[in-house]
Amino acid sequence: MKNLLCLFVTFIIILSCDQQKDKKIVSKTSSNTEKQLDTQNTGKKQELEVKKDTIHNYWELILDTITQQEGFKILDKNYTLELKTFSLNDSAIVRSFASYNYQKYLDYSHTMVTDFKLTTDSTITKKRIERTDFEKYLYPEFYAECNLFSTEVDSIIENIIHLKTDLAVPDSDNQWRVWYFMKVIDDQLGNIEFKDVDYIGL
Repeated sequence: MKNLLCLFVTFIIILSCDQQKDKKIVSKTSSNTEKQLDTQNTGKKQELEVKKDTIHNYWELILDTITQQEGFKILDKNYTLELKTFSLNDSAIVRSFASYNYQKYLDYSHTMVTDFKLTTDSTITKKRIERTDFEKYLYPEFYAECNLFSTEVDSIIENIIHLKTDLAVPDSDNQWRVWYFMKVIDDQLGNIEFKDVDYIGL
């Protein structure tokens, strides 16, 4: 009888110890799960805060196309030069700065380009320019934010086409003008040859 009683007490003690272990394991697992959820929630919260703290401003696409056409002669051959300045829908120019309430502000605008088309009786030559063609003539700080604004023919003397292109930071008076020329050789438009650059902002 005593042996049976001892055996029963031992069984109760062992069962009690196992339950305590199970509780500790459950408690530990629950604690780890809570930590993981806290970490995930913190990550999501930080991500939302970053998104909330950044203002994205996209400029509307400029639908106008500015054109200019000039006729000229080289020796006895007639030429027509046509310029078209227009906007690409690329949001490629991005300015970044802090707004009045210290939020990050990203300003997106579309790349402006000028297409040249030189036509003779039998030949058509095309060429495109954009702000990247003038990078080495501009201050790096200005170039990083500027866009091509306009391109015009200044004059055409013999086989040399004298041009000017204005570049500006969108929505500002920060504007520069580049003077340059291209030669017509064998009915082809040559490379840009730089003349001068100057600030023309108001």
